[in-house]
Amino acid sequence: MYAEQGSETKYPRIKEYRTLGRTGFKASDIGIGTARVYPIPVMNAVLDAGVNYIDSAEGYGRGAAEKNIAEAIKGRDRKSIFITTKIRMRGVNSKEQVIEKVQQCLQRLQADYIDCLMLQGPPTVEALKDENFHQGMAQLKKDGKVRFVGVANHGSRFQGQGETMEKVLLAAVEDGRFDILLLVYNFIQKEAGEKILEAAAKKNIATTIMKSDPLGRYFEMKARMEQMKEKGETVDERTQRYMSRMVETAKKAESFLQKNNLKDPREIKTAALKFVLNNPKVNTLNLAFNNFDDISNFLKLSGSGLDQTEKNKLAAFEEGFGQLYCRHACGLCESSCPHDVPVNTIMRYNHYFEAHAVKNSLWKNMQNSQLIMPITAAIVRAGANNPVLMVFPYRDY
Repeated sequence: MYAEQGSETKYPRIKEYRTLGRTGFKASDIGIGTARVYPIPVMNAVLDAGVNYIDSAEGYGRGAAEKNIAEAIKGRDRKSIFITTKIRMRGVNSKEQVIEKVQQCLQRLQADYIDCLMLQGPPTVEALKDENFHQGMAQLKKDGKVRFVGVANHGSRFQGQGETMEKVLLAAVEDGRFDILLLVYNFIQKEAGEKILEAAAKKNIATTIMKSDPLGRYFEMKARMEQMKEKGETVDERTQRYMSRMVETAKKAESFLQKNNLKDPREIKTAALKFVLNNPKVNTLNLAFNNFDDISNFLKLSGSGLDQTEKNKLAAFEEGFGQLYCRHACGLCESSCPHDVPVNTIMRYNHYFEAHAVKNSLWKNMQNSQLIMPITAAIVRAGANNPVLMVFPYRDY
């Protein structure tokens, strides 16, 4: 079915290519983010439409994402495609181990070289400067296995074990050894991102964007409320209190949608993506192409700007519903928690769960005791009936 639809349908083509910083590569303004494993026919259709930037990581689908990329690029001019993948340094204690991890990425990608190898999620500025990583990169670049080096960050994983995205990535800009950054940037969570984009532009460092759609939470919450009402389900007292606090926000949402003549929340998502593309300091916006509809909906935005009407709608939406979106890379709430609950990590996975429709695969991807056990222990310490008092600077209740 996938192959048939992909071969018969004509999709919008990429209209704009931007120079990827000092790499000199002309990258499509929209790239493929492969945090999940997508059908190869969908990836082929995206590449056929002119997308030439692919973002992946060793852990995406436990290596399956890289294998899918290998299948999708078979028969294509390798030099015309820019592939970025990432490794974590957890448990890595030598240059040789770094090289081995990258060799495994190369095997899965069935490639002779990787265009950009990113350090994935260094929790601190100190971790950013890991000499084992940098010595490994120097050797791999010398051997022609890696062309450029990058770093990806969206805040700390556990309280007391990390620093903010802004601090880490601004340090990466100053470090001088990183050619490409991957950061969180959207119309609600923009302050830190704009500082990083500005600093990177001055050093001709490329910038790629993730988490550009901050809107899933409200619409998902609305659907849940309607579902529970239809089924007559009984909810616990705490959930009832939380949902009652959402009533006024829900009313404001309906009023907002009617006032701005928005019949479909996808209109706001379109404007949200155009907000990112509208910034000339952004080189590539990584998007998840789950199906053929995504190709049509996303690629038509290539080369497009944000008109004043759309700017007004986003500003109104931010004012009305900004408190519903957790800026999970900011680190403001986590430092206030007396029970060491990893707020950033929990809310980041909540974002994946709600905004990217990963409900069925989420726990499969999280079956890693190094991540789950500390989170569980922290929540147990906090206690189910002992609410954690925090300062939520973007909440209005």
